Amino acid sequence: MSRDVTKVILWEEKQRDYLKKFYDLQFVPRIGEEIYINKENWRVTRIEHDLEISEVNVYIELIKKVKQEKSSDS
Repeated sequence: MSRDVTKVILWEEKQRDYLKKFYDLQFVPRIGEEIYINKENWRVTRIEHDLEISEVNVYIELIKKVKQEKSSDS
């Protein structure tokens, strides 16, 4: 049984920065799913599948951490 290899590439949505590359379709996240890469949380915004070159481009955005302010009640 042969298995076709599909290149899965993760891109940062705004800057189109290359983040990471996988070679197995089981690693393709769904739209809206949160993933953890480079010590940060990201959310998938869209997915493009190019059948001609067997490539899946996954666009993600960084989830901003909301810093909780310490209450100064002393």
